[in-house]
Amino acid sequence: MDSSCTNSVNGFYTFLNKSMEDLERVYLSNSFMSLQFLQRVICLLRTSHSHLTLLVQKLNLPVGDKWLDDYMDETSKLWDVCHVIKSSLSSMESFCSAAISVASTLDGHHHHHNRRQVMRAITGCRREAVGIEEENRALMENRVQRFPFWSEQVTTTAAMESSKIQNGFSGFRGVMNTMKSMNTLFLTILTQGLVYSIPGEAAAAATVTATAMVRLKQRVAAEMERTGVKKGVMMYEYRRSKTAVEELKAELERRWCGGGGRGEEEEEAEKGLRERVESVKVSVGSLRSGTESVVAQIDDFFDEIVDGRKMLLAFCSHR
Repeated sequence: MDSSCTNSVNGFYTFLNKSMEDLERVYLSNSFMSLQFLQRVICLLRTSHSHLTLLVQKLNLPVGDKWLDDYMDETSKLWDVCHVIKSSLSSMESFCSAAISVASTLDGHHHHHNRRQVMRAITGCRREAVGIEEENRALMENRVQRFPFWSEQVTTTAAMESSKIQNGFSGFRGVMNTMKSMNTLFLTILTQGLVYSIPGEAAAAATVTATAMVRLKQRVAAEMERTGVKKGVMMYEYRRSKTAVEELKAELERRWCGGGGRGEEEEEAEKGLRERVESVKVSVGSLRSGTESVVAQIDDFFDEIVDGRKMLLAFCSHR
C-alpha cells in the first residue's frame, strides 16, 4: 500500500481520484454490470474504508467528537446495505443448479428420448429466475428503498456549506463528505446490479466533486437507457445465463418441430445443440463463481468494518 494515501488528506483524495479512474477503465472494458466490474466496486469500497481508518489516526482529531459519529453512521449504512445485497444473492445458487440440470439432461446426446425431462428442467430453471426477480424486487422495495441513502438529496445550499467547512476536523469533514457521496453511488450501482433495478427509481447520488465519479454515474445511466434493460437484476452474467437457457430451448424446439435430418445436416444440427449446451454451462459457471466471490468479499468487508470500528474506539480511548 502507498503510505502517502493514509498520511494526509491530499494523499487520500489523490488515492480516491486514481481509484475512480481505474474503476472507470474496468467499466469500459467489460460488459455492462459485469461481475468483474461489480467486484471492483466492492473492492474499492473496502480499500477506501481501510485507508480512511488509517488516515484518521494521522489527523489531529478531538476524542469522541462528531467525526466519530459520522464514521459510525457511514459504516452502519455500508453494513446494512451489504447485508441486503448478500441476502439477494442467496437464491442465485438455486437458479445455477437448475440451469446446470438443464444442460445435464442433454449430456450423452439422449435428447430424443427425454424430451419431457428436458422441458421440465427448463421450466424449473425459468421458475427459479422468476422467483429471484420477485424476491429481489421485494427486497428493493421493502428494504433498500427505505434506507436513508436511497433518497438522500444534496441541495445546492448543503453542497455550498460542505465546501465551506470541508477543512473541519483537520480536513476529515471534507473527506467524509466525499466518502458519503462515493459510497452512495457505489451502493446504488451494486443494488441495481445485484438486487433489482426499478425504472425511474434510481437514487440520486449526492453531489460529487470528483470528475471520475460524475462520469461513472452518467455512463451507467446512459448505458441503462441505451440497452433498454431497466427492470430486474442487471448483473450481466445472470442475464447471459437466462439468455443461454432460452437459446437452448429455442434450438431444441426447432429440432423437435423440424424432425431429424440426414448426414451433414444432422451433424451440423448436433454441433449447434452441443454449442448451446456448452454456452449454458460456461455462462452459469461464470455466474456461480462470480457471485460466490462477491459473497466472500462482502463477508471480508464485514470483518473489516468491525475491525475498523474497534481500531478507532481504541484509538480514542488511549489518547
